Amino acid sequence: MKFSGFFKKKDLMQEAQDYKNSGKYDRALESYANILKIEPKNLKAWYDKASIHLTLEQYLPALDAYKTILELDPKNIKAWHEMGFILVNLGRLEEALKAYDKVLESEPENIKLLNEKAMILKELKRDPEVIKIYDRLLEKDPNNVKMWYEKGLMLSGLGKEADAFSAFEKVLSIDPGHGGALARKGMTIGTRRQYAESFDLLEKSIKIDASNWNAWHGKGKVWGLKGNDLASIDRKYDAMKAFETAVNAYGKALELNPKDAMLWFEKGVILNKLDRASEALKAFDKSIEINPQNANVWYEKGLLTKELINEAEAMNCFRKVLELDPSHTLARHKLKK
Repeated sequence: MKFSGFFKKKDLMQEAQDYKNSGKYDRALESYANILKIEPKNLKAWYDKASIHLTLEQYLPALDAYKTILELDPKNIKAWHEMGFILVNLGRLEEALKAYDKVLESEPENIKLLNEKAMILKELKRDPEVIKIYDRLLEKDPNNVKMWYEKGLMLSGLGKEADAFSAFEKVLSIDPGHGGALARKGMTIGTRRQYAESFDLLEKSIKIDASNWNAWHGKGKVWGLKGNDLASIDRKYDAMKAFETAVNAYGKALELNPKDAMLWFEKGVILNKLDRASEALKAFDKSIEINPQNANVWYEKGLLTKELINEAEAMNCFRKVLELDPSHTLARHKLKK
């Protein structure tokens, strides 16, 4: 009888594997279900069942199978990795990170997995952690232009402009014609009032890729700064010319990226400097439509609303400013008048 049971289980496993290998997945799953009724701790049956569900993109039953596998074999690195992949596809990113960390405990230099973990952290907007992983990966691959550039963008987003500038410089040392890095470097040195070099870099970036909205944004921003400087020394005509150039650049940037609230806001500020108040107000409204949480846009809208429409509506704008930023002194002062 013992031999009979052994051969029966062996025949069931062979049958299930034959179905699996021939792509008859429904029949294979039935066979594995029968095996697991007899032998609920059969690790191979669970693993084959999980792999079929994964192949069919049936992520929930696959996840249940991998959980059972890991209850039976908690150190199964392949199962942890595949479960992490499933959790990513289910949008359960925090859980996926825990699964990947289990793998990285055993394989801390797993480059593929470190890249996958970085992608999840990027999705979760946890840029400081992404940067730490990039630093590890760049030790292994110091000429990875894409990673240096992404690191620079993240550092800039975190307000670490000096470190971001160094990252963009590294990109350009590897690839001098990198349009994105040229644009970012051009914008950065433009904010330092190194206008000639800034404009040269921005124009090079646009020549390389005229669809790079960042380059057009940089051009608009830096010409706006130059216009401010010219206006401060009473060179009004030259200042207006600079602002016109800035507005045109913002227009091009917005053609390429019309859903960017900050571009609309910055364009509105320049339009106001050109005494095109109605157009500026429309730009502020567009910025608020995309992102209603920016207190500065509401403040600028309040100023123009008071000038163009009426004081009551302007006061509503200033109240919105204080709702978003209770420390906004200028809005508080306007409401006290």
